[in-house]
Amino acid sequence: MSKKAVITEYTVKSSKLDKPLTIAHVSDLHERNGDEFLELLRQVKPDLIAVSGDTLERYHIAENTVISKSNNFLRKAIIEAAYYVNWFFVFVLGRHNRPDIKNAYRFIKGAPEIAPTVMSLGNHEGKLEDEDHAVIRESGAVLLDNADTQLTVGGCKLLIGGLSSVPDTDWLQSFSEKHGFKLLLCHHPEYFDKIVPKNDIDLTLSGHNHGGQIRLFGKGLFSSGSGLFPKYDGGLFEDRIVVSAGCSNTVAMPRFKNPRELVVIRLTPDS
Repeated sequence: MSKKAVITEYTVKSSKLDKPLTIAHVSDLHERNGDEFLELLRQVKPDLIAVSGDTLERYHIAENTVISKSNNFLRKAIIEAAYYVNWFFVFVLGRHNRPDIKNAYRFIKGAPEIAPTVMSLGNHEGKLEDEDHAVIRESGAVLLDNADTQLTVGGCKLLIGGLSSVPDTDWLQSFSEKHGFKLLLCHHPEYFDKIVPKNDIDLTLSGHNHGGQIRLFGKGLFSSGSGLFPKYDGGLFEDRIVVSAGCSNTVAMPRFKNPRELVVIRLTPDS
């Protein structure tokens, strides 16, 4: 695993809140060891833990949204080749950085012991197994797969939705029409411009782009979903979307000026 993870904090104001709340945002664990992040969560003591996808590795390359949706044969071939070459080096050289379902389960069980936990699904979670659902259910975490729930945390009511990699836009519109502060977990930040602005969503939490892997002049270099210099690489944008750089390094290439992070969002009333 790469260097020590950091805590990155953002402040977002809303007139829909009566009290300040602290949300811890976790994304892209990819079945790597999450003990470091459980310890950071204990330090932060959030009111809510929001996990925005790719906690588990439950997909086949054919279901990868980047590869399957590419109409460019050459680009598709290059991405697929890079996928297998990377995994070769991960398994040969990265013995301590291999995915292990036990890591994911340990994190899923540990997070709700710290704070109420909600989860959405990413592109690596297209084929969850019965055991996965059982572990999530028994942990007390709430899985939101194109679905929403209402939770009272820190004395405030929140409407929380989870938009999956195969998005249900009819559900999203229905969710957006509800009254209250609406928090959306959406693994793919590239969906934000296409889908979310059409709906009344107060704050969106995303991941997927891993901070751009390498950061040059403050910008991420590459994203599997958005190509070179992705618009939403990592950070707070327009006070409406927070994109995590992720909790793991899943490729043989190390991160550069792009540490793994736990994102902490301080929601405050806008008076």
